[in-house]
Amino acid sequence: MGGTIAKYVEGGKKVIVIIFSYGEASLPHLQADYVKKTRLKEIKKVSSFLGTQETIFLGLPDANIKEFVNDKPTVLRVKKIILKYRPEKIFTHSPQDPHAPGDHKAVYQIVSKALDSTRKKYDLFAFEVWNITPENRPVMYIDISNHFKKKIKAMQLFKSQWFSILLTFVPVYLRAKKYGLKNNCRYAEKFYKLR
Repeated sequence: MGGTIAKYVEGGKKVIVIIFSYGEASLPHLQADYVKKTRLKEIKKVSSFLGTQETIFLGLPDANIKEFVNDKPTVLRVKKIILKYRPEKIFTHSPQDPHAPGDHKAVYQIVSKALDSTRKKYDLFAFEVWNITPENRPVMYIDISNHFKKKIKAMQLFKSQWFSILLTFVPVYLRAKKYGLKNNCRYAEKFYKLR
């Protein structure tokens, strides 16, 4: 959702990013500490490039986030962040995200549990990463025509993930064009309203 982040920031909105893990298990042929440091540098570079207000790292173990879905301290940490910033909208992974080993679904579950424990009803949207099973849910399109190039440049800053990023360029472009047609613009990002 890099295009939407860039658009929101340009429009004066404060964007807070929460990153649950450093992705250290995604490059098993490298030492975990090296991957963590590399990803941290990349994330900081991308956050600065997109202009996000703050990036918060939870430091949960990559490929093992599902073990924290029922962990009260983790849910409470996320709840405290939500209560501190009181966001207009919250974006998270889809409950149907097919990413193995289930970290994306686990992030959705933790965020949902944190929201369930708050009194206020927050708008919750799912973004697409790999793919998402279409649901019978309301859809929101964000026109990112003026921000699509910035989204692509931000993706390219994740140099340690060059192969995965390379594989996503064509789907990202095709989806942005398709959603742009549905939204009467050149490029758009699509989000499913979960709450």
